Amino acid sequence: MVQPKLSGTAIARARSVTASPAPNKTGKAPRMTKKALLQSELERRRNYAQAFFNEMNETVFGSGIPAGTTLEWNKRLLTTAGRAHWRKTREGVHVTSIQLAEKILDCDERIRNTLSHEMCHLACWIIDGAPTENHGSLFKNWAKKVMRKRSDIEVTTKHNYDIKYKYEWKCATCSKIYGRHSKSIKPEEVVCAVCKEGQLVPQFETRRTAPKTPKPKADSQNAAARSRGTSNTCSPSIHSC
Repeated sequence: MVQPKLSGTAIARARSVTASPAPNKTGKAPRMTKKALLQSELERRRNYAQAFFNEMNETVFGSGIPAGTTLEWNKRLLTTAGRAHWRKTREGVHVTSIQLAEKILDCDERIRNTLSHEMCHLACWIIDGAPTENHGSLFKNWAKKVMRKRSDIEVTTKHNYDIKYKYEWKCATCSKIYGRHSKSIKPEEVVCAVCKEGQLVPQFETRRTAPKTPKPKADSQNAAARSRGTSNTCSPSIHSC
């Protein structure tokens, strides 16, 4: 049987139907915004902290700390890196939580050290049954167990972390540094709290705003309107328009 011959137009149509879609020219993933990147990093830290808590509770504390201990990330906690909370209900149930400073714990090392510190507190209160223990011998014993298990962890009695502030001001007189997470300090309204006289100089780029043009007063506007109105009016005593 003789196959019918296809015209050039028919062949072109067949090729256009079977052709695969053109690949992406750029081949790059869409760029994430700065806010999206920050949220992604915060989520990664939360997951890391939870996984670390579960691991240490099992390998060091013998699952003696309640598995339901909540890890609360607090962006307003600025005076300390972490804080452990514990209470015992009338039914004998241990209710525990650990607050973590979102703006201080900005790396995995700080998360490990701070979380280990707070877990040592909970171990003293729950496992050892010593609710008044602070940083005494019981706490130090748990700290040694943690550091023997993990050489990348250091448990101390204090969280001596330098907070990374987004905005800083420096006193022009005594060089005292003030840090904030927002532009809450108004240098034109305050002076240095240490030397009581120095001007606070922003250590970040500030916008230069153009001076505002003063608005004319109402009397001046009315006078200008009257002037414009009379200049286009002919005086009947001289000639007619």
